[in-house]
Amino acid sequence: MTSDGTQLAKVLWYYNLIYDVHQLKQKIVCPFHADANPSMLVDLAEGRWHCFGCGLSGDAKKFVLLMEKKYHNKNELHAYKTYRNILASDKCSDIKITAAMKKARPTQKQLYAEAYDFYHGLRSVDWENEDGEEVCEVRQYMEKRGFSPRTLTEAKCKVTYQWSYGMVFPILDNGKFKGWVSRTTKKQVEQKRKYLYNEGFSRATTCCGQYGSEDYVFVVEGYMDRLKFVQNGITNVVALLGWKMSDQQEQKLKDAGVTKIISALDNDDCGRRGTEYLKTVAGFQVTRWQYLKGIKDPGDMDSAQFTRMYNKTMQVFRERNAK
Repeated sequence: MTSDGTQLAKVLWYYNLIYDVHQLKQKIVCPFHADANPSMLVDLAEGRWHCFGCGLSGDAKKFVLLMEKKYHNKNELHAYKTYRNILASDKCSDIKITAAMKKARPTQKQLYAEAYDFYHGLRSVDWENEDGEEVCEVRQYMEKRGFSPRTLTEAKCKVTYQWSYGMVFPILDNGKFKGWVSRTTKKQVEQKRKYLYNEGFSRATTCCGQYGSEDYVFVVEGYMDRLKFVQNGITNVVALLGWKMSDQQEQKLKDAGVTKIISALDNDDCGRRGTEYLKTVAGFQVTRWQYLKGIKDPGDMDSAQFTRMYNKTMQVFRERNAK
C-alpha cells in the first residue's frame, strides 16, 4: 500500500463518489462523461483510477484538477489548492488505506453502515429557498415532473453533486433507514438506467413507505410513484420497487395487520400481473386503482387527475367493504 491510495480515497470521499474504503477495487459512475452505468475503475491499493467509457485516467491530484475545471471552472493553481484542502479536510481525516485492510467483500452490516454514512453525510437542503446550481437543476427537473419543493424537503431529498445521478432519497421502511436511492436528471442517462441503489440494499426485504396504521395500504411500483401519493396527502403507501411483491414484503404487511390493498401498480401488463398476484397468491383483498385512460403510472398524474382517480377508487373500495 502507498499513501497514494489514501489520497485518492479522500478525494473520492470528499466528492461523494465512494461511500466505503473496504473494497480496494470498485467501479463508480464517472463524473467526466454521461455515464449511466459505473464505468470508472478505482484502485485504492495503487491510488489510480481509469474510466473505460471516456478513457481518462490518473491519480488523486489529476482527479481534483479535472473535477474543479469541469464543475467550477478553476485553473490549475486554484484546483491544486483545493486538492491540498481536501487532504487536510476534517471530512476526510478518518479516511486511510492501510496494509491491514482485507480485500474480502464487506459484510452486510458494513454495507448498511456505509450507506447510512453516505446519505447522512450529505447536507440537508431547503428546497423552497436555496438557489445553488445543483439544487436549482434538481428542483427544476422535479417541478417539471409535478413535484413541489415542499415535497422534496419532506422526502428529505439531498443533492449528491454528481453529474449522472444528482439527487438521492433515503429509503425508509416504516421510518427505519434501509438504504438510499439516487435518481438521474439526465435524459441520456435515463435511457440506460434511471436509478442507483446503494450496494447491499435488498428490495425483497424492504417495504418502502409507511404502513401499519390502517388495515389497508396503497401499493405502487416505484419510488416516484409513492412520492406522488405523498404529495397528494396519502401517507399509507408502499413502493415495492418492482411490480411483484416478494414473500418477505407480503409477510411484513400481514404482520402489521394489513388485509386490504389498493393496487396502484403500473397501468400495463406487468402492473396487472402484479395485481393478480396480490389477489391469488398473496391473498389480500385487492381493489384496483381506477386509472384514467392514457395514465401509465402514478408518477404521470397531476393533482386534478389524482383527485379524480382517488375519489373513484375510494368509492369502489368503500362500496366493497360496506357489503
